[in-house]
Amino acid sequence: MKYAKQRGLTMIELLVALAIGSFLIIGAVTVQSQTRNTFTVNENQARLQETARYALSVLESDVQLASLYGYSNIPEGVLLRDKDGKTYAAADMTTDKTSIGLSGKWDDCGANQVFSVVYPIQAEDGEWKKGCTTGGNGQIPGTDTLTVRHSGTEKVDPVDGRLQFFANRLHPENSSLIMDGKPPQALEDNIKEIRDYFMRMYYIAQDSEGRPNLPAMRVKQITSTDDAPDSWDDQEVVRGVEDIQIELGVDPGDPNSDGVIEKSESGLAVNVNGNVARYVPPGDAILKSGQVVAVRIWVRVRAEEAEKGFSDRRNYNYASVKDFTPVDGFRRVLMSRTIFLRNTRNVPQS
Repeated sequence: MKYAKQRGLTMIELLVALAIGSFLIIGAVTVQSQTRNTFTVNENQARLQETARYALSVLESDVQLASLYGYSNIPEGVLLRDKDGKTYAAADMTTDKTSIGLSGKWDDCGANQVFSVVYPIQAEDGEWKKGCTTGGNGQIPGTDTLTVRHSGTEKVDPVDGRLQFFANRLHPENSSLIMDGKPPQALEDNIKEIRDYFMRMYYIAQDSEGRPNLPAMRVKQITSTDDAPDSWDDQEVVRGVEDIQIELGVDPGDPNSDGVIEKSESGLAVNVNGNVARYVPPGDAILKSGQVVAVRIWVRVRAEEAEKGFSDRRNYNYASVKDFTPVDGFRRVLMSRTIFLRNTRNVPQS
């Protein structure tokens, strides 16, 4: 019986096979690496968008409630009653007037900062102008500050030492801020109730908690508890937000466009229709009398870590920010939203 003669691969054939195999392995590794990098970039971008959306959602829920004072949206009908029974009119509690002089920490962030219900929405352009300090190693220069004031939407129990709102459905124009836990009238479900009162100031800090050099959006507000009455609370809302810019949509109270604006005792325009006539930056003179109807907010979010091989050379132009080009390795997302207040005053026109 004859057997077929066997022989192995030649050296050339073996080298060719190794070369082909190497190319296939290199190609597979390259594709896998590129796929992984693309996935990482997409994931980081999605995380930035999620952070921006979250920051805007927090601001949106608060802004929409601005000017809600129990069952009313008329700030001039709100009286403050202190623990001694003395009352103060809303027109006397604005931030541009002398402090009403209550004992405690109420004025730590500026005269009447807590009680200025006449201005449910206020913004400051580019710097922290309050009298108190900020968390996170201070505010980032050039970023805006947004202050929101309103009552809560749910009834609560009266608590001594906590700033609360007495709401009267039958006479919504006659409401009260109280701080002694003693309603001026007997409570009645769905008629006369106590609501919590909120005054929040949102700003951008230079550092996140536990992460230096990573900016964060923070909120500062007055709180009152049994252990710490009349105290200020400064909390981090979300890290990664490096800029907030604000424009305010205003109804100037001049429906006929004749330049004549009728004003109330508090200096507010009387003939308002709840429509935005124009958007103005913080500090515009019209904000002293006009009604803020909407808030346009820009939020710029930065990644927590720099990305190797990436350089952000985008030129950012929005609101008051002009020609900002970071030229660094951090990815960013810029997102904006226009938020309309639900509780604007609307006087029917004849």
